[in-house]
Amino acid sequence: MKVCDFGSINIDYVYEMNHFVKPKETIACLSTKTNIGGKGLNQALACKKAGIDIHFAGKLGEDGLFIQEYLKEQGICTNLYMSENRTGHAIIQTCNGENCIIIAGGANQEINEEMIDEVLEPYDKGDILILQNEISSMKYLMTKAYEKGLKIYFNAAPMDESVFDYPLEYVDTLIVNEIEGKALSKCNADDYDEILTALENQYPKQSILMTVGKDGAFYSKNKERIFQKAFEVRAIDSTAAGDTFMGFFISSIVHNYDIKKALAIAAKASSITVTRAGAAMSIPFWDEVINH
Repeated sequence: MKVCDFGSINIDYVYEMNHFVKPKETIACLSTKTNIGGKGLNQALACKKAGIDIHFAGKLGEDGLFIQEYLKEQGICTNLYMSENRTGHAIIQTCNGENCIIIAGGANQEINEEMIDEVLEPYDKGDILILQNEISSMKYLMTKAYEKGLKIYFNAAPMDESVFDYPLEYVDTLIVNEIEGKALSKCNADDYDEILTALENQYPKQSILMTVGKDGAFYSKNKERIFQKAFEVRAIDSTAAGDTFMGFFISSIVHNYDIKKALAIAAKASSITVTRAGAAMSIPFWDEVINH
């Protein structure tokens, strides 16, 4: 079984704050860092650190060449396309373990059909494709993957109106947090059970993985649910927590663990990530998670 992550590459500009900036307010940050990120890259790295071979495809500008070298150092096989424009980037405020993020698409929004055909050419029925909503041509990418019989894991983040135009019926597993779940299911409730029920009703053929931060995660298939409680830790930065959870969950499935065990491993990995600053750099390795 081959695994491909076709996703985003970002340069993260991280600002540690006393509180998140309010309208009309100007405040000084406590510290600033530049990190490697992007939901696609983070999830691919999580899969690699969880011990599976993964191929990562994306696009970056010359300002992101150091990221290309980093991926080589991590042993990740890549299809990286070059842009004349800037690499995608994120402006991230962190405060008391929470964050708020602004994304600038950059080269991530230059993915075209020719690239997609080239990247997916080696993949066959039953192989896995990991997707997020940070790159362009998603509709074509999902359709092409479905035609080839790939199992699609789609993380509907960042969630916006474009997602409703995607052929989500081609997706095997929908992955959301509670906010994305509310938007995707058009549910007005804040109760997790109601959100998940709305998702189940709207997407009855898909498996659903809904993470709910410090409260844990839910997995649903054919309206049968499994709940995984989060591990209690002192969080300092939640930036890559969801990406870590997703990468370790998928990798655990590839390792032939059942869903319940896969959720527990993913939760443990995510709990380690939030105790560290940064995105890609904060993701733990498989042995660390298993032996923690």
